[in-house]
Amino acid sequence: MRAPICSALLLGALAMASPGPETGLQALRIGAAVQLDGRLDDPAWKRAPFASGFTEEWPQRGRPARQRTEVRVLYDARYLYVGARMLHNRRLEGGRAHVVRRVHRRDQDSPSDWFGVAIDSSHDRRTALLFEVNAAGVQKDQIIYNDNTFDPSWDGVWESAVSVDADGWTAELKIPLSLLRFKEGSEPQTWGINFSRTDQGVVRESSRWMVVPRGDNGFVSRFPDLSGLAGLAPQPRREYAPYLGTVRKFETARSYDDRGWDTRAGLDAHWSLNSHAQVDLSIRPDFGQVEVDQTVLNLGTVETFFPEKRPFFLEGMDLFRVAGPDLFYSRRIGHGLSDPDLAPGETLQDRPNATDITAAAKYTATYDSDTKVGLLGASVEPARATVADAAGTRSRREISPLTNFGVVRIQQLLDDRGSYVGTFASEMDQAGAAGRSAHIQALDGVYRTEDRGGTLETTLSRSQTGPAGAQAQGWRARLRAHQEWRSGWSAEFQAIDAGRDYNPNDVGYLGRADEQRLYGEVSRRWDQTWGAFRNWAWGLGHTYARDQAGQTFIRNLNTWGRTDLTSFWGLWGGGGVDLPAEDDRELRTYSDPQKKYLARSAVPYANLGFDTPGNRPWYLRLNTSRAWEEGGPSTDTTLFQTLRPAPNLEIQVTTSVTRDEGELKWLETPTATPIVGLRRLSQLNQTVRVAYAFNPTLTLQLFSQWLAANWNYRDLKHYVDDETLEPGLPEDQPAGTTPQTAFSYRTWNLNLITRWEFRPGSTFFLVYTHGASTDALINDRASLAPRPDLALLRHLPSDDVVQAKVSWLFR
Repeated sequence: MRAPICSALLLGALAMASPGPETGLQALRIGAAVQLDGRLDDPAWKRAPFASGFTEEWPQRGRPARQRTEVRVLYDARYLYVGARMLHNRRLEGGRAHVVRRVHRRDQDSPSDWFGVAIDSSHDRRTALLFEVNAAGVQKDQIIYNDNTFDPSWDGVWESAVSVDADGWTAELKIPLSLLRFKEGSEPQTWGINFSRTDQGVVRESSRWMVVPRGDNGFVSRFPDLSGLAGLAPQPRREYAPYLGTVRKFETARSYDDRGWDTRAGLDAHWSLNSHAQVDLSIRPDFGQVEVDQTVLNLGTVETFFPEKRPFFLEGMDLFRVAGPDLFYSRRIGHGLSDPDLAPGETLQDRPNATDITAAAKYTATYDSDTKVGLLGASVEPARATVADAAGTRSRREISPLTNFGVVRIQQLLDDRGSYVGTFASEMDQAGAAGRSAHIQALDGVYRTEDRGGTLETTLSRSQTGPAGAQAQGWRARLRAHQEWRSGWSAEFQAIDAGRDYNPNDVGYLGRADEQRLYGEVSRRWDQTWGAFRNWAWGLGHTYARDQAGQTFIRNLNTWGRTDLTSFWGLWGGGGVDLPAEDDRELRTYSDPQKKYLARSAVPYANLGFDTPGNRPWYLRLNTSRAWEEGGPSTDTTLFQTLRPAPNLEIQVTTSVTRDEGELKWLETPTATPIVGLRRLSQLNQTVRVAYAFNPTLTLQLFSQWLAANWNYRDLKHYVDDETLEPGLPEDQPAGTTPQTAFSYRTWNLNLITRWEFRPGSTFFLVYTHGASTDALINDRASLAPRPDLALLRHLPSDDVVQAKVSWLFR
């Protein structure tokens, strides 16, 4: 009898104890599953030790959290259970607990009360999975890699339950061990763990069990220990999600009739090969349920970067990232298509919108030697258009060849601070005699100092791209050093040296090559309150860059500052100057054997902005910037608003207005001699997002974008040499012709997505998409009249599509 009494006393003592992050937390093994109801009334919760003593991270970093939190961890052979009790101090909240519950779609953020647990199950001190749930039961998950980089694209299937009472709220999380990678064996294990809490009510604060001190670049490497884990056997992840989708296009804006039905089917699968390796497979993937990309009017020399939204290319992609450049830009796989070039008399009869992916697979593994390996392969089908000649004879013309992609990534961890050395290789091959091929190789490394305050990154990469027999080789080197001190000071230095023929853009993304760039910045943060001001920061930076020929194209000095107010408003501003330089890209001769340069005069600029408290029913953020160009000022103003009239309804409205009075820009003409002029531009970009949640598993999302732009050129000049622009048109301008100098563009995109997760991991989507655009000239004054200009989009031919898709998860 004495032994059970002693055991009970011991468990009671453990339960009464409140382990701090310095001592870690002990998990309790249970023999029967916990009933998931968000109440923590199962006897097992009472026996488990709890973690408390959270520290405030915001708004006053480092002080004890004002609201008490208690967290316990249980586990059995298949699941890890996390129970959290978020108590509210009634004295601070006016006599009653004020719990903020907002209902919305999974994996979206909101000004709600949240609880989160981050788990480093491999205990590599570098990678963790973050599981969060808000007080309305909405789930959100992320992966953390490289110690402190958060990636919200990761998705796992797990369960949670919440309840709210007079003293606060409670969350229970049930996480399958199949989602977590940990070592095999019956020996006791130690994992890393950290907890977080966010309050958006009367008391606004974000707190964690362990808050990393200022001046420390680490995060996962600073996690407290989770002990008491024994007898765990890795659970294989076996998930199969076949899908069936049908599409009906009932209106078209094309010159040909492509209306009709289309049906697709495919499969997504996840297989755990063992405790450290996983294979993800996607056969004929369909991504029609993702939100459409925003339209961007790009009149510059750098390709627009679009974020990845497709699930297969989001999950587990952290391993394929290299320190610095985007050597793997997954949007290259399954890219959009444009109309083919047509001969006189030919007409386009049909073409696909994008290339189709036949299949894609990736293998990721973390070995006991702290070696990480990633392999990815994808095959893209050839795309063909139907073309009719003058006699009406139809033929199929290839507009994109069969293309195969391959990526290999290896990392070797060096310590528990996130330091590593790595190698990267990618390949792209197009079928056919004229097909391109691209080969990229890279070595990279990251070193973090023992106090986590300093980071040193280096990357060396090489490219070999082009058609067979005409490939160009190039190289690029990058060095970055970053140091943070606990006093609040930080310093950043970067150096880049890229050859002119370096080109990773068949598989990756790079804004430009042919540069030698130096960048430096010093900044200071003050985690203090002074009157109405709190947590202010200031920085000063300088950039200098030249091409390999020695011509300077960037010389910039800038400064910035930001502060919060005790009322939770935010203020920021900055300014700088682009000093005189030689622009090597504006004249579009960067691919010529001999580049031409456009001399730029000094351009000063400034910006100013503010935002309101984020937990209010109406939130707004205003930012305006102005640059004083050669032909007049250029002004950009963006107003972002969020309205929350109900806990399950959110409306976001973004209004951007651009007005350029006279920037010296290149004018596209058929002449070989570059022509420039002072470009006047007026642009309105209006986006609206509406999200309505019937419950966390049934949501409705609307996205709409209206874009209107007019621009013209005046005071035309043509290039004579790098120092001289001569007024008028060049001699090679065809006699009796003048270039077009006024342009317009209008577009309206609409996307309506209904999502129903009818069982965990299984979803039904109903999607409607509308798109209309025109580049017909509205006026030659480069002015805007938004109401009549955009109204015409309602009367233009449009592309209207309805898609239904269902996927069913088998485990």
